[in-house]
Amino acid sequence: MIYTHTIGRIGKDCKTITGAHGTFIAVDMAVDDYSKGQNITTWVRVRSSRENHIRLAEYLTKGRLILVEGTISTSQWQDRQGENHTQISINADSIAFVNVGKREEQDADPKKAAKKGAKAKNTPQPPQDAPEPDEKDMPF
Repeated sequence: MIYTHTIGRIGKDCKTITGAHGTFIAVDMAVDDYSKGQNITTWVRVRSSRENHIRLAEYLTKGRLILVEGTISTSQWQDRQGENHTQISINADSIAFVNVGKREEQDADPKKAAKKGAKAKNTPQPPQDAPEPDEKDMPF
């Protein structure tokens, strides 16, 4: 058994498939690697029948960057023209979203940074007359 941790981008929206052996998800992801001066893309099929992954299916959309952990396997098949193909698959134990958003700019004034962050995240702001934290009272 080969266990892998793989990061890649989803190629097209996830499919939920119900069959004789139950319900599972299938999604193809592109894994990029740089070798010998060239960018190489390997397509990997991710499958899972775990209930929490089936609930994630609607969020596994094209272009999202994900981290998949699980066992890797290969299968060979032949197309209609007689050409042989190998498909790499991961039976997922864990699927996580990788956040690659922009980091917020750091302001020199922490009050301004807090207000800017609060407005951007739509979170409540502390009252204007709230006392400043006294770092001398910290036990560590």
